[in-house]
Amino acid sequence: MANVLKTRLLFAKVVSSDVSNALKVFAPKYVMDERLTMYFRENDAFYVEDPTKKCKEGDYVLVRELPPESRKKNITHTIEKLLYEQGNFIDPLSGRKCAGQEFVDDIKRTCELFGVERPYQKS
Repeated sequence: MANVLKTRLLFAKVVSSDVSNALKVFAPKYVMDERLTMYFRENDAFYVEDPTKKCKEGDYVLVRELPPESRKKNITHTIEKLLYEQGNFIDPLSGRKCAGQEFVDDIKRTCELFGVERPYQKS
């Protein structure tokens, strides 16, 4: 059992890119308060390396923990996959793009019917 590979994947949001070749991310963690018997959200902040250099602030990524021998001083994780770019959300039930609480194709159809442009739809 000593050589079991520990793979830990985390869902995180990119916050900033202070260090070159690395990004700072927040990964949510829920902590149980024994007194109130409730879970409260806390964020773990850590630096991850970005081998593709495609991630920007506000993106949601899948992060994998690096093995101890390949860790650097502050960089403890690596980006496995870019899940959602900033402002590019897809509804999991319908598979359609969302802008806020509305679907993008519904917004476009409404704009065509009434001749109104939404400020976030200008291209």
